[in-house]
Amino acid sequence: MKKQRSDVRRFEGSGVRERPNARTPERPNAFCGSPKILALDFDGVLCNSVYEGMRSAWRVYRDIWDGSGDTPPPKVAEAFVRLRPAMEIGWEFPVMLRALIEEIPEATLVQEFQTTWRQRIVENHKLNPKDLTARSDGTRDEWIGKDLDSWLGCQNLYTGIAGRLNGLLKSEVQLFVITTKEGKYARLILERSGVPFPAERIWGKERARPKTDLLRVLHREHGVTHADIWFVEDRLKTLQSVEQQADLGEVNLFLAAWGYNTPGEQNEAKADERIALLTLEQFCGAFSAWKR
Repeated sequence: MKKQRSDVRRFEGSGVRERPNARTPERPNAFCGSPKILALDFDGVLCNSVYEGMRSAWRVYRDIWDGSGDTPPPKVAEAFVRLRPAMEIGWEFPVMLRALIEEIPEATLVQEFQTTWRQRIVENHKLNPKDLTARSDGTRDEWIGKDLDSWLGCQNLYTGIAGRLNGLLKSEVQLFVITTKEGKYARLILERSGVPFPAERIWGKERARPKTDLLRVLHREHGVTHADIWFVEDRLKTLQSVEQQADLGEVNLFLAAWGYNTPGEQNEAKADERIALLTLEQFCGAFSAWKR
């Protein structure tokens, strides 16, 4: 007859036995079931737009400094792509190009672009973020007006995304895209990739509302609980802004590891019991594989 395993441990040589301390229940590792609403960011979650951003920024760069051709020098372009997670806002793109042209080391820019080098370059070259924003928007609008096809062609869905979206569109899960990109362009990119995404479910920058408010609209207009909403975003700060809203406390939050975030931000997400770090493979698979 097998001995029953004891739930006590014996201190070697002492003859004293002690029951283990009661443990605090751990949060479940896997999410339950599937969402009723899956809200998705666009750039950095569904679409890789880094090459479009770089080419638009290079046009602005040429207007301010000097340069030729449609893209930066090859080594600068390669570094820009690698450093995309270090940039948060569009006007920073030409500033990053300038930092690379000035040969600031990549390792330094990963750690210090936001805290030091962005402002230093703005001050050294007497730049203005509002002017850079206007230049960036104007340059992009001009490109779209002259050659929409080439602009769209610089942006592609990540591997496996089209198939996953098409599958979900046939399911009971309600899909929504919440993006700072203009909704009509997000829809065109999806259509070019063979994804007939309903236009009314793509909420772009024309809504002029923060994503926290749009999550509230989803809850209110579709009669679901906050826990029924799963939100996938590649920006940790955006997810943290949701965390700070008491009424959104049950929305399930996911950081897209394949998007524009740094290893440090991914580690921060891993340490956050509210945010789950999600791989592209997990996203394209069954919801049962989405784990904290």
